[in-house]
Amino acid sequence: MRRSAAAAFTLLVLTMSACAARNQAPREVSASAGPEVSASAGPEVGASAAPEGWRWESYGGIEIAVPGSWGWANGSQRLHAWCITRADELARPVVGRPGAVATVGCWVGGSPDPITLVRKTGQLVTFDRTTEPPGMRQEGDQTVVLRDGVMITVNAPQEVRQRIVGTIRRVDVDSYGCPVEHPIGLHPQQRPRKPVDVASLRDVASVSACKYEVAGGSGSSSPRLVSSLRLDGSAAAGAVREIAKAPVGAGPNAPQTCLPEVSYGDEAIVLLVRSAAGPTEILLRYDGCDHNGFDDGVSVRTLTAAAVAPLIAGPNVVFNFSGPQEKLPILRPS
Repeated sequence: MRRSAAAAFTLLVLTMSACAARNQAPREVSASAGPEVSASAGPEVGASAAPEGWRWESYGGIEIAVPGSWGWANGSQRLHAWCITRADELARPVVGRPGAVATVGCWVGGSPDPITLVRKTGQLVTFDRTTEPPGMRQEGDQTVVLRDGVMITVNAPQEVRQRIVGTIRRVDVDSYGCPVEHPIGLHPQQRPRKPVDVASLRDVASVSACKYEVAGGSGSSSPRLVSSLRLDGSAAAGAVREIAKAPVGAGPNAPQTCLPEVSYGDEAIVLLVRSAAGPTEILLRYDGCDHNGFDDGVSVRTLTAAAVAPLIAGPNVVFNFSGPQEKLPILRPS
């Protein structure tokens, strides 16, 4: 789970982490929210197709297929704060990743434990890091799979649960073209290895948006892929054009609000762009109190809502961040 914890459960939860405000809005995201993203791998990725009508979700080197209609949520909140989840939220199946949890004590224990029951948590798949040995356990409507340092929790009716669990697989590069590990995880200050002015990119074919943990922020000594999506064709070209429109100059930043060692935040997104210039990278830093912006290796451009939006849709939705409130309408638009 992320190192920060929410102090209150409101539309916006402000917390303090190493002198930096962590902002959380716990609303869930439907599968239809935001721009359309690719749900199957392109030919350059070479991954097997998900079952018809399903899509792949990846985390930390593990991929799992889920029904394409499932949305996304703060997995920690949905699973561990089940007693304050609204009925309309429970009705929406979701895929969740680690996030801050409201300080509310939901009852645990008994047989079966409420946290294992669909009527308490709704249908969900959640990911988290774990140090437990590989294995599997089942209780109520829940199956927990421990594999390669990842805990996958599946709460669903038996038939659906078994089908989902049966798709779990290990990957080095996921179905959207994102490597499980990237140097930015251990070296958040690094710049793209092949500098190319984003405004010069032509014939953009696809953009893989790969979200990674960042060492120092996440607390992990082996930061890994958190989530990913891929834009293809006109959607990819449009995303690159919006980045090129953003003004040169980093931000929004507020370096005075946090310690330098955590100023990059918990996460960063690496954009793998495929265009006439060949494979290139753009680094999207958004999570910390400082160093925010799009870095193509030539210059750093300011975060804008239009440029950021397609890259933080769906599985890459941002639930927590540090830094100035000016980032709220960019990262958590209403």
